[in-house]
Amino acid sequence: MPEENLSDPLDKKWLRVADICNGCRRCFHLCPSFDTLFGLLDRPDVDGDPFRLEPDALARTEDGCNYCKLCYNHCPYCPPHAYQLDFPDLMIRSRVRRKKMSGFSRSDRLLARTDWTGKMGTRFAGTVNAAIRNPLLRHIGRLVAGIDERAPILPFAHETFLERLGKRHRSPKRAPEGSPTKVALFVTCLGNYQMPDIPESVLRILEHHSIPVVVPGALCCGMPYLDAGDLEGFRLQAARVRDLYLPLVREGYQIVVPVPTCQLTLRKEFLQYGREEGVPEDFQELSEHSWDFFQFLEKLRAEGRFRTDFKSSPGPLSYHVACHLRDQNIGTPVREILGQIPGTTIRSVEQCSGHGGTWGMKPPHYPLARKKAEKTASVLQENGPGTWASDCPLAGKALEAASGNPVEHPAVLLRKAYGL
Repeated sequence: MPEENLSDPLDKKWLRVADICNGCRRCFHLCPSFDTLFGLLDRPDVDGDPFRLEPDALARTEDGCNYCKLCYNHCPYCPPHAYQLDFPDLMIRSRVRRKKMSGFSRSDRLLARTDWTGKMGTRFAGTVNAAIRNPLLRHIGRLVAGIDERAPILPFAHETFLERLGKRHRSPKRAPEGSPTKVALFVTCLGNYQMPDIPESVLRILEHHSIPVVVPGALCCGMPYLDAGDLEGFRLQAARVRDLYLPLVREGYQIVVPVPTCQLTLRKEFLQYGREEGVPEDFQELSEHSWDFFQFLEKLRAEGRFRTDFKSSPGPLSYHVACHLRDQNIGTPVREILGQIPGTTIRSVEQCSGHGGTWGMKPPHYPLARKKAEKTASVLQENGPGTWASDCPLAGKALEAASGNPVEHPAVLLRKAYGL
């Protein structure tokens, strides 16, 4: 790939990054992308020279990326270093370019439209959930929708969180005047359609702390579009989220998010990909007022407002730290909060589950995703008997499928500890 033949700035950036990575190799065996990259560079005909790589080397490397973003914090050359190396961004930009050329598959479109599939899944939950468990129908699903028949899929709830909220627990549309702290809950598509116990637990815990909570709706954050390389779809979804939550932010609400990937999207990805150029002020406002749920509880604890009137303990916990939580550099607030419960011991595991959003559901990637999940599950098992927890529900499902051990969301465990 001679430099004079490079017309796309992305290719020039790729060769620069490949050269830096070749000299560093800190990410050796970190993920399939780096295995592919170093395997290509180590071929005798390439001999470590990125300019000898074939034109499809970037696409082949990018195909192994599930956008866990662990390499970003692992990299010694990421910003603010002068090299400004951002390997995950390079992978996303490559995917966007590739999909512009090849078009989006049926699987890409289906897996990205989580709000639509959620509505259909809950409307026909009995039938859809039976199909998820049926091997023959899963095989047909592979042929029609491009979802591996072995990939774990979360079942759909018969009642969405918003439906449950309207029937059992009405949330005010606005907080009372003069409330010092008020929250707008980001329900997430997964929380609304598949795991309503998660947003309900968050809601009840916040109200247990006398914090007014409003639920303006339930939207996907847009990350599945980014997974698919659909940048335009991601920007349209980002605009929907902005239009729903920005007016509340400007009224003094804090956005609380129970799923790390969604919080990462609001906090960082909207800034990086929400518009073609610059950092729009409206997305900056959303970012500055978005909180991981347990990070928000840490804030309450620092202010002396966190309640410790626990009724029970979850006992020993093996806690899987989500990759997209680690990318935010906010520590492990789950450990800090659940560690306040008497009789609770927590052992953390910081390894990727391999699921990677929609990536690990596709047939070419599922074997790698399963291998990674089994490796991480074995580390959790080494912690001994106890409850498994992960703040990423998709990671939890992958680990559960790989081990047979149920995985709880920390918010659900905390709600049980309070006896709510």
